[in-house]
Amino acid sequence: MNDSLNTTEIVDLIQTHLINASCSKSSTLSFIKGFILGQLSVIVVVILVLRYLFTEDVKHRYIPSRPSLNTAPSVAAAALPNDHITLKTYYDVIHHPPESTDWLNVLLAQVILQYRQDASINNRMSCALDSVFNSGVRPSFVGPIHVTELNLGQEFPIFSRARIRPSDEAGSTRAEIDFEYSDQVTLGIETQLILNWPKQAFAVLPVSLVLSVVRFSGTLTIELINPPETTTKPKIPLERYIAISSYSDFILDLQVQSLIGSKTKLEDIPKLTDLIQTKLRNMYIDKLVYPQFVKIKVPNMWKEQEEQEE
Repeated sequence: MNDSLNTTEIVDLIQTHLINASCSKSSTLSFIKGFILGQLSVIVVVILVLRYLFTEDVKHRYIPSRPSLNTAPSVAAAALPNDHITLKTYYDVIHHPPESTDWLNVLLAQVILQYRQDASINNRMSCALDSVFNSGVRPSFVGPIHVTELNLGQEFPIFSRARIRPSDEAGSTRAEIDFEYSDQVTLGIETQLILNWPKQAFAVLPVSLVLSVVRFSGTLTIELINPPETTTKPKIPLERYIAISSYSDFILDLQVQSLIGSKTKLEDIPKLTDLIQTKLRNMYIDKLVYPQFVKIKVPNMWKEQEEQEE
């Protein structure tokens, strides 16, 4: 009888050990699988980031340019505007020397200084940028964006060498003004790159960027665009506006400090600097470089009278 009980106890003990060993083995395998899967996900995120950073083609856009600023007198004479205005204002388009814009620099500096002081109250500018960055459509692989550093600089833009030149439009003129801005305007942000496969927010890669504008210079053009003259009255009134554009030979120097990753960090990637600088240059080209321009509408003083006559 005792032998039978001992045998039963031994069998139960063996089964218990086997079950514990099986559970322990299963737990170990689950841990190993989870660990390997987690590491693979991080590696996939890093590979995708590196692939984008090091294989993205940085394309420099072709920009059509206006005629040379140093136009020969014989060529410029053929494109001179109506002599009536230049004669009455004593301005020789060909030989008049460039003018100083010191008065404009002082007035703009006062306006910019006031904006800087207003922006520093209760971190208004940082809060506004946070709201702008996180509103609208944000890619699903980019996490919330937080502004960590903001410095609007201490210097002011300097405009110089204002001159009047013949316009591309027949019988019209444009003003050309050089500008130079050398400072250290800095914006720092933190965000995350999110891997949403095989499930939502499967892996996260922290990203930190500090962008500084060091130098920005070029030539602005200001021109009054009049609606074309027609014999018949148009159904929709044609608008008159001031067009502000830039020449394509502008200079934009940036400094980019980058930090990608949490433990194994990639710091100051040159390719990332090239990408950001190219994207910003293309944005400026798309918005302001000739033939693109910023339009400022000139109000029609006789609009109400015209409506009454109709």
